[in-house]
Amino acid sequence: MKATDLHAGPDSATDTLAHVPQYSYLQILGYQGDWAYVYNPRARGTAYALSTILGPTDAPPTWVTAPPPASAASIEMMGRTVGSTPMAYYAVDDKFAYTSSLGHNVPILVHDRVQGADGSTWYRVDGGYLAAKSIRLPRAPTKTYAGRWLDADLQEPAMLTAYEGNKIVLDTLAIKGTIANETPTGTFTIQRRVQDETMDSGTLGVDPHGPGGYHLEHVLNTQYFTNDGASIHYNYWSSNFGYSGSHGCLGLNLADSQFLWNWANVGTPIVIRS
Repeated sequence: MKATDLHAGPDSATDTLAHVPQYSYLQILGYQGDWAYVYNPRARGTAYALSTILGPTDAPPTWVTAPPPASAASIEMMGRTVGSTPMAYYAVDDKFAYTSSLGHNVPILVHDRVQGADGSTWYRVDGGYLAAKSIRLPRAPTKTYAGRWLDADLQEPAMLTAYEGNKIVLDTLAIKGTIANETPTGTFTIQRRVQDETMDSGTLGVDPHGPGGYHLEHVLNTQYFTNDGASIHYNYWSSNFGYSGSHGCLGLNLADSQFLWNWANVGTPIVIRS
């Protein structure tokens, strides 16, 4: 079949229920004039399609008409996508199952963990299924604190999670330090904050125009947690969130750095672990 719209009735003037790409599987249940009454396994519902755009096919893979996979575990937790993340309408690695793609570090609510048709692990989310390898969920902390506190998990992809007690209020991927400039581990507190500043390696004795040097203007939402300059801040010069790339700081996108600027304050604890 060609890419087409599926309609609520046998008339193009009726509501469009879905748009299905070329080569999608549809089960023909009957005909009404020039229209076919079809079962759409992507939406698990019925609709109408022009019969002229439909063509015969071999029997589809068994997953096409299989019921949704049962939940192996309830998750109900926010996570972040890792890399280009294809969304599938069934938990299977098959090009015919993919419906869209999400970008890197996109917040996503994970409902359940399920087993895919080939035994692989997937997560059920709003709109379909994502392979487990494409989602980063927060690891359980070894200890929780009263009030507001931060957990920075440097295990790649590195994730920064904001807690109120034991309740997560935000989790996001963070750029961490390189091997030469590792992000320190341990328990710290936010010592001082600068909303808009210039970061220059000259203050550390490193020529900003030489190897390893830098001069960065308008670095926003900086919250320092060590005396030697390690901080949480907006990182606009890299999109390598979750991986190494800083001089020891935890770099965030603008929205998340702004949230934490408004949420945290001097004295907020931050636990950094590997």
